[in-house]
Amino acid sequence: MKKTITSNLDRARSKIAIEKAMEDYKARFAEYSPRYDWTTDDAGEFSFNAKGIKLGGTIRVRDNFVDVDMEVPFLFRIFQSKALEVIQEQVELWVERVRTGNV
Repeated sequence: MKKTITSNLDRARSKIAIEKAMEDYKARFAEYSPRYDWTTDDAGEFSFNAKGIKLGGTIRVRDNFVDVDMEVPFLFRIFQSKALEVIQEQVELWVERVRTGNV
C-alpha cells in the first residue's frame, strides 16, 4: 500500500524528519524491533515486528513529499491501515518539528 505525505520541506529537511521520527519510534516501541536503513540518498527501508510477523516497506523523501510503500502479508492486511496511520502521524509530527526548528 502506498501513501504520500505532504511535508512542505526540501529533501534534506524531510530526511532529517524521517531520521528523527525513526529514532523516536525505536525508543518508544522497542518491543516491535523497528529498523530503518537508508539505501540511497533519498530512500530507505523500514521494518518492525507485529504479532510475530515482520512488516516493512520503503520510505522515499522528495521536495515537499514523503512517500511510504508498505508491504503486508495478505492475512495481516487488516492491520495495514493502522500501521500506515501510525507512520503518517509520526512523519507529520517530525516534519512539523523540523519545519519550526524544534528538533
